[in-house]
Amino acid sequence: MIFVFGSILQVIRVETDAAQKYEHFEFTRHYKYSVGGKGGLQALAAAKAGAKTAVVSRTGDDELAKHILLRLRKHGVITSGVAKAEKLQTGTAIRLEHENRTIIALGASAHATADQIPEDVLTDKHIVLLQTELDPAENSKILELAKEKGATTILNISPRFEISENDIANLDYAIMSSKHKEKWKALSGAIAKNGQLKTIFISHEGAIELQIKGTTTPLPKANLEDLNWEAPEAYEDSFCGTFAANLFAGQPLDKAILKAHIASALTASNPGGYSAIPYSDAVEECLKTLSEAKNET
Repeated sequence: MIFVFGSILQVIRVETDAAQKYEHFEFTRHYKYSVGGKGGLQALAAAKAGAKTAVVSRTGDDELAKHILLRLRKHGVITSGVAKAEKLQTGTAIRLEHENRTIIALGASAHATADQIPEDVLTDKHIVLLQTELDPAENSKILELAKEKGATTILNISPRFEISENDIANLDYAIMSSKHKEKWKALSGAIAKNGQLKTIFISHEGAIELQIKGTTTPLPKANLEDLNWEAPEAYEDSFCGTFAANLFAGQPLDKAILKAHIASALTASNPGGYSAIPYSDAVEECLKTLSEAKNET
């Protein structure tokens, strides 16, 4: 099983019109609502890729949480590890499309804790996937426990570049935006001590690089007309969840990265975030098309 520890939020997307701005008010005719939070989206991506996946988080004890969890369960995500906070609301992200900016109020998700993952369920057959949206101290506890139990550990260093040397020692895979390469390089001493660590750099334009033992290798970008990378909102979450699912299925590293790359490309080529994350059959169809195009040349 894959355990995903992270936030669960509602996302409200708005696009305002400068002509409709009056002093302290801005008007918009429409808004869109969807499921968000890096924990929720990465769990969704892993489940859609075919892996048995549980999300571990915290929501408010409200109707909004019921709706979000129902939508995650509909796609196969196990939500029994999501705790309820009676006095806190489910978190919210407000996406300002015209500014390419997101405002996040974590709400109850900020109070998710490491002890929500029972120690006795973690084994060397499990994968733990985390991000840096929640309390880094809780991430550190989970990484340490998971490593002790022999579970595979994956940390998506996003949205904040926040990681300790001890975290690096407990990691099997680090996934981050290519914009953090210099910050990562500054931790080279701690990275070198973990000979098993593999780092994947990805970008919102589709570039991808793999770093193993200090050597960074660019990987080919999927090149199809339909993959335009014009809506990269959830591309990183799609990549991480799909990557974890393929590792869990026993795929070799290169295949897991390739399928994750295709999933992120499909996600980034369709607006909507939550609704754009593909099922595994869409990824396989895209791989088939790429193979046919390669054979024709």
